This record gives sequence, C-alpha cells and structure tokens, in this order.
Amino acid sequence: MVELLLKRYLWLIDTLKRGGEMNFEEIAAQWSKSSVNDNGSELSKRTFYNHCQAVARHFGIEIECRRGRGLNLYSIANPEAIEENSLTKWVLDGFSLGELLLGNASIADKILLEDIPSGREWLGPILQALQDNHQIDLEYENFFGVRFTGKVCPLCVKLFKRRWYVLCQIREDRKRIFSLDRVKNLEVTNKSFTYPRDFVAADYFRDVFGIVAGTGGEVENIVIRTYAELPGYLRSLPMHHSQRELDSNTEYTDFSLRLKPSFDFIQELLLHRDQLEVLSPRTLRDEVAEIISKMKNHYEDSDTAKQ
Repeated sequence: MVELLLKRYLWLIDTLKRGGEMNFEEIAAQWSKSSVNDNGSELSKRTFYNHCQAVARHFGIEIECRRGRGLNLYSIANPEAIEENSLTKWVLDGFSLGELLLGNASIADKILLEDIPSGREWLGPILQALQDNHQIDLEYENFFGVRFTGKVCPLCVKLFKRRWYVLCQIREDRKRIFSLDRVKNLEVTNKSFTYPRDFVAADYFRDVFGIVAGTGGEVENIVIRTYAELPGYLRSLPMHHSQRELDSNTEYTDFSLRLKPSFDFIQELLLHRDQLEVLSPRTLRDEVAEIISKMKNHYEDSDTAKQ
C-alpha cells in the first residue's frame, strides 16, 4: 500500500512538472492513461486533494491553485524544491522514464537497455540500516579473492557506472567502500551506532571522480585538451562539477577541473582515447603517458601476439 501511494505521489508531481498549469479534468484524464492506474480507477477530487497534501508533507513540494472564473488551475509553486534536492530529482526522473517506457511496452523489442549488475537486493536492508543507525554484518569478497567479514557502520550509498556502493566506517579512523555486487551476505543487526555529526556524504566525495575517496592525495588543478566530438560531449555532460571551459577553437577545446587525480579519474581520461590530452599537471600527464606506453608494449610483444 505504501509503495502504491508513493508511486501515485510521484505520478502527480511528474504530471504537473511536465504539464505546467492544469485543471482538475486534465489531471484526471492523465490519471486514466497512467500505468500506475493499473485497475482503471477514476481520480476523485478528494483523493487529489489528499495527494497534494501528502506531496507537500513528504517531498516539500507545494501544489498551488490559481482560481479564475469557473476554472481552477493547479501547478507546482516551488519547482526549486525538485531541482535542489538531488534524491527527489533522481527518483522523479527515474519514475518519469519508467512511465514513458511502460507506456511503450508494445515496442519493447525496439528499446534496448543496459543490464544492472547483481547486488541490488542488498540496497533495501542497507537503506533501512541507514534510517535506523544500525550496524550491518557483512561478508564480502573482492575480485582478487580477498575477503572481509565483520560488523560495520553504513554511512551512505553511492551509484557509479551502473554499480551500487556502500561506504562504511570500519574503525574510528578508517572508512571503506564496498561494491554491492561483491557482497556474499549481509544482515542488519540490532546494534545501533552514533552517526558521525561531522560527516557529510556529498563533501566526502566532492573532490574525487568516482568512488575512490579518503585515500589521501591533494586536490589539483587539472587542464585537459579535447578534440573532435569530445568537447560537445563534455559540455552536455560535464566530467565533474568543477569542470570549466577555458578556451575553444576549431581544432580543440581546453577544460579545467579541480579534484584529486584518483584511479577512477585516470580510467575516465583513458576512456576517451585520442580525443583527450592531459596538459597539466606534469605529474598526471606523465602518469597517463606511462600507462599508454605500457598498453602499446602489450601490442608490440610478439609472444602475446602469438597466443
């Protein structure tokens, strides 16, 4: 029942976000066509008003009514409440996309999606542990066969490149991140813990790209030169929130970023092949060049080529 009501609240927010000002009849007509309305029920005004109050209570999104001559128009009074809350925005975007896809189920064979790795089943218990400030009992094994078993304190979850991760406090002076697709077993314990008051999840990952954080290293000013189509891609989807465009001409575009050059970030740089060049700092440029040189050696190794 709770899940159904949540879907209805998200549907109402999404409908008004896309439709702007709408009268009740228009909203009810949209409800009759929604995939959320799986039993074909009609939207009554009483239910609509209850949903408006619930949306304000749970999401902080106010639905206002502009009264006219015989016509009441409803709209979202504070759209910034969606844009400024990353979780609400992400969930709403996901719901809107789900509605769109389900509405086109008849052409499912023409809609190609990426598979999500295993591990999703652990997300629910972890979120419950975060809600209640309870420790989790974890069994974990990485791709090198190194195992971890013990009770840990969950601090936050993070989605990165189609994988869910949980950051945990292992000891008072040590944090560690675990990928959910490598968890062997997980149980929420009855033992509570005090969530650190000075810990802010967004700040912890602010100066890194990806999930490798808290491992030392200094924040650096990084300048990259991009070629061909890559400038357009980075303008539409920045690599990091610190990304700024410095210079552009017909041959290339330079961008600056301010972060720690972690493993994940270097992997991202290499992903763009010959369309990206690191200009500074020199240490990072040399590190990337060395990796490329080692890759080149693999292809020039005659023994490898014979296999």
